[in-house]
Amino acid sequence: MAKRKVLIPLDGSEFSRQIVRVVQEFFDPREVALVLLRVAAAPSIPIDAPSARDMFGGAYAVGASYESYTAAMERTYTLAEQESTTLRTQLLDEMRGDADRLTHMGYTVKMEVVFGEPAQRIIQYVSEEQIGLVAMATHGRSGLSRLLLGSIAERVLRSVSAPVLLLRPQENVPERGGSHLASAFGPFSSLKVLVASDGSVYGERAVSAAAELNRVLGGSMNVLVTTTGREGSARAQEIMRQTVELVATIEPKPEITPLVGYPDEVVLNYLRENARSLLVIGAFADRSAGGVHSIGPTAHRLVQEAPVSVLLVKGNRPVYKRVLVCASVEDESVVAIAVQMAEAMGAELNLLHVVPPSAAPYLPDSGANTVDVEAVLQQGTRLSNVLREWETRLNAHGFDRSAIIVQAGSAPELILQHTREGAYDLIIVGSESSPGHFPGSVANTVVRFADHSVLLVRTQAR
Repeated sequence: MAKRKVLIPLDGSEFSRQIVRVVQEFFDPREVALVLLRVAAAPSIPIDAPSARDMFGGAYAVGASYESYTAAMERTYTLAEQESTTLRTQLLDEMRGDADRLTHMGYTVKMEVVFGEPAQRIIQYVSEEQIGLVAMATHGRSGLSRLLLGSIAERVLRSVSAPVLLLRPQENVPERGGSHLASAFGPFSSLKVLVASDGSVYGERAVSAAAELNRVLGGSMNVLVTTTGREGSARAQEIMRQTVELVATIEPKPEITPLVGYPDEVVLNYLRENARSLLVIGAFADRSAGGVHSIGPTAHRLVQEAPVSVLLVKGNRPVYKRVLVCASVEDESVVAIAVQMAEAMGAELNLLHVVPPSAAPYLPDSGANTVDVEAVLQQGTRLSNVLREWETRLNAHGFDRSAIIVQAGSAPELILQHTREGAYDLIIVGSESSPGHFPGSVANTVVRFADHSVLLVRTQAR
């Protein structure tokens, strides 16, 4: 069965590119073929200036010919064609990063550049190329009126027969959160760790884990002690006393802040008003008795909606000596964080990359899920380039190529299989999903079902 064509109009801005991530989250590579379309104004080329003077200036009065006019026009058309070719090549190169990333994820991707009025050319392309769906960002703030939606999106929505998926993205694309966390490491650490505890045994383990990170990585540490107000003042004071004892030996002394209210709400409000690099939590008192996999709704909401990276502490291991980082080709900051943490903690590190089944035919045929890294490096593909970058980073922090594992298959299944079989203390995984799309992500599966602690690196700040 033919794949459904999804048209993604882009205008070169980070604003418009935000729709690409949404398409990845909504559509399976096996079901759709993507078309990245850039509409640009045609180059404006003046008529050859010397010939124009000949025709319309003094030279014309003394016998300029029709032949000279024709020659001038031919030179102008040739120059216009050359300028159009150069501009088309430039615009295709601008889209190539997104196209390569989507191709590696298994999507069929085509890039197109056309010249003209944007809305008109998008409508024409939809009609002529049998597009099944248009996915585009709007430049409006809210609503569906022309003024609020944006004139191009409004015209496309009114004029095409295909369904239209519209995204009203953030007007200012924020700094990638993972890059910010990665830059916080180092000998002059600016790492700002925030740990939240409600006094439960899980919260106390989170405080212990945060204290160990602070000891190894440096930086500063703040502790939020949350109570709902229903426990009474005596219990609240007892939780505060226990927390003070837990952090008594930490230098410099962490700031301890009591907060009253629903833990997820007060912690999220605190993070919106106070910049921090990393949130450390365990399960809260609403965790059920369902075993290690049950983290409870409060912890899950914090992982899902916190605007920073989150370390979810599971089990009772505050010291991490065996680390698994699960990285996609776009997870440069995730790998940077993992190697710095593993080096600082003196931990063993493995780097797992899972290639989706739809992209597996491009890999060397080994007859097994595990792919020969050396064979991939010889292919000259985007994946091989990324693997070389990862190898360079690993070498810089005392690790080597043997730490890299490449497998083909289902990412959630293979990651969880490694977590069970590898006796890892810490799993590191990246996520750029918005809160509304996080429940369906690979990262969410890892957070919920991994047996041990998970560091969720927010690769795009919120």
